[in-house]
Parts: sequence; structure tokens; C-alpha cells
Amino acid sequence: MKVGRLYRRGGCVRTGVPAGSSKERESMSRLQKLTACCMTVLLLLALTVPGTLAAQVVLPTDMGAPAYSYTAELAVEPRVAGTGAELNAAHKVADWFTAAGYEPEFQKFVFGQRGQYHSQNVIVRKPAVNTVAGTPLVVVGAHYDSVAVGKGADDNASGVAAMLEVAARLKSQELPYDIVFIAFGAEEAGLKGSKYYVGKMSDEDKARTIAMINFDSLIVGDFCYIHAGLNEKTWARDEMLGIAEEYGLPIITHGSPKYPAGLTPNEFSDYTAFNKAGIPIVAFEATNWEIGNLDGYEQTEEYGSFWHTANDDLAIIESKLPGRPMEHLSAYTTLVWVFLRDLTP
Repeated sequence: MKVGRLYRRGGCVRTGVPAGSSKERESMSRLQKLTACCMTVLLLLALTVPGTLAAQVVLPTDMGAPAYSYTAELAVEPRVAGTGAELNAAHKVADWFTAAGYEPEFQKFVFGQRGQYHSQNVIVRKPAVNTVAGTPLVVVGAHYDSVAVGKGADDNASGVAAMLEVAARLKSQELPYDIVFIAFGAEEAGLKGSKYYVGKMSDEDKARTIAMINFDSLIVGDFCYIHAGLNEKTWARDEMLGIAEEYGLPIITHGSPKYPAGLTPNEFSDYTAFNKAGIPIVAFEATNWEIGNLDGYEQTEEYGSFWHTANDDLAIIESKLPGRPMEHLSAYTTLVWVFLRDLTP
């Protein structure tokens, strides 16, 4: 919405009557009243119509800053699935959820050919203001484990951090739907945590889940992407692309000829089990679908990929791509926070 300005010349409004006359004063009084009325109407519109100036003014000025801090604190060592380091990370994530006012629970599972490895999902729930049977549900997730090489700052401390910030910002808001936030374990071992979670979902919960939002590897790639799944249920992605355009956020979807445009293949991340269950998914990642094999594996044109390498370290990322982590985290947290804040299923 464009708001015109009242221009003055020589210190007075040009009204077509001699300066200082009673007619001028009366005319200016009427003009001031009219201007005040117009501004009031514009303000009311801005407060009630999505996408207007006021809707953007109310955005917190520190979007992404909490996520950056979480990333730095989580990415201090590798967090290999089934190890003590992964368990320590799970407790750290649980503590952050607790600090935000949630009550975390651990969903434990085993994996491996003989079930010899142990991991866990960290889950918190935000019920709707009036929860009844069939209340719509949104799942927001990110995996907190990493590979053995590097510190897993991008893959995937950044995704967990974005989820944590959004969860904290939404805690005190009354919403008309349920949210479950999940930090998945053992993603790098074959999406074990998310597959286990979906396998334990009731048919009722699957039916009422209107979207699954997945954060994975957000702070390195040349471009910030948002994709839907191969089940072609794209409403949430499409809605978020509209919000990104409205708020000027640099988040796009891919147009690779190797895959249906805007859709992401299965097995890339924890959205997979939800997509296969027929649930609409939104997959966030930062990479570059325009180089290499046009499949998103090559993250940057200048430095190649950081994930699963020793370069997946926040200090190294900042040295090579200064400012990019904060820019990306701000964009992603803003988009998802606005989407969930305003969602009315």
C-alpha cells in the first residue's frame, strides 16, 4: 500500500488563498481534519489487512538472532547418531524448549540391524486455544544429529535453531490449531527418528495433520529454498511463497528439469515419511540447484559444499561467507513465524 505525502512549500500548504487570511486558516483546519481522518482509516486498514505496512512494522527487530545463538551453542562437536554426543545434544535441545516454557518429552527408539543403537526424538506440544477432536495439527521438525566430520553447524544445528526460535516466539500466542515441534534423532543414519515418529502416529493424527514443516541445512547455500513434496500437496509451500514475496524475503523454489519444479525428492531429509503418509510437507534448505548436477547437492558456486565436511563449522562458514548465516536465519524464522502466527485452518 502506498501512502501519499502532504508537501509544503515556503512553510505553508498551498491552498489558493492569501496566506494568513481567515479563509486560509479555515481551509487548513478542514484539510488537517481530513488528513487526520484519512490517516486513521489507513492505519485501521494496515492493522487489519494482511500485507500492509503495519503488519510488517510489528515484526521483531531481532528475527534470526536467537537462532544464531542456538546454532553456535549446539554446533560445538559432532553429534553422531547413537552416541553420547547425540544424547547430550538432545538434552541441550530439551533444556532450550523448557526455557521457552514447554514440557519436552523423549521418544526413544533403537536402530541398526540388531537394534544395537539408541536414539531419541525430543518433542514438545503447543495445543490450540480450544482443542477438540479433529483439531488441525501442524508438525515442525529438524534433526539435531550430525555426521562425524565437522561440527554440523549447517547440517543441522541451523535447522534446529530456527525451529527453537519459532517455537519460543509462538509460545504465548493463542492459535486455532495444534503444533508439535520435534527435534529428530538419527537422521544421518537413514531418517530413523522421523520414520519412527510417523510410524507411531495414529490414523486420526495423520488425517488431521495439515502440514509438516522441515528445516535442514539453512546457513550456507547460495539460495534459500522452499519445496513441497512429491505427493504434490503444495498449499503450504504456495502460501509461504506468497508471504516471502510480500515481506521481501529471499526465499524461492527450484525449477530443476530433473525433478518436478518446486518439489523435492524423498529420502533427502525428515519430511520423507510425512510425504509418503500423504501429509503436505514444506522443506526448507539453503543450497544451489543451478550448478553441479542440478539436484541441490552442490551448495555454493564459489566453495562447493560444506555439509558432511570439516568446513561445516560456524567459524569457517562465517570466514568464507560473512553474514550469510544470520541473513538466512532471519529470513527463514520470519517466514515460518508469520505463516504460523496468521494461519487459520
